[in-house]
Order: sequence, then structure tokens, then C-alpha cells
Amino acid sequence: MTMGPLHVSARTRNRLIVAAAVTLAGGVAWLVRSKRPQPPAPAPAPPRIGYSRNGSAPTPVAGAGAENGR
Repeated sequence: MTMGPLHVSARTRNRLIVAAAVTLAGGVAWLVRSKRPQPPAPAPAPPRIGYSRNGSAPTPVAGAGAENGR
């Protein structure tokens, strides 16, 4: 059984070409995004210096508040 050539209209052919191009561009974009190195996780917050919010006073360092006596 011999089939004749498949006739596709120009409009259908153009739609197929556009759909293939969009699919290809999406695949390339996905591949590029998946291969991109991820940024490192953020570092934990450093300890705060100064007044505390929970009401506990910081322990004074010996001699830190002493006057020089000059």
C-alpha cells in the first residue's frame, strides 16, 4: 500500500515550527538554570552586642567601667 506525500498547509507548518522553537528554547532555559551553581546558604546571625531584649543585663568586664584616676 503506497501512501502519497503528506500535504501540510503553510500555516500548519509554521505553527509546528514555532511550537518546536518554543519547546527547544524552554528546554535550553531549563537546562541552563539547572546547571547554574546555587548560592551558599546564608550565615547564621552574629550575636548582638548591646542591650538585650529579654531583660537580662550583660555581665560587666572587670575594669571596663573603672575610671583612670587622672
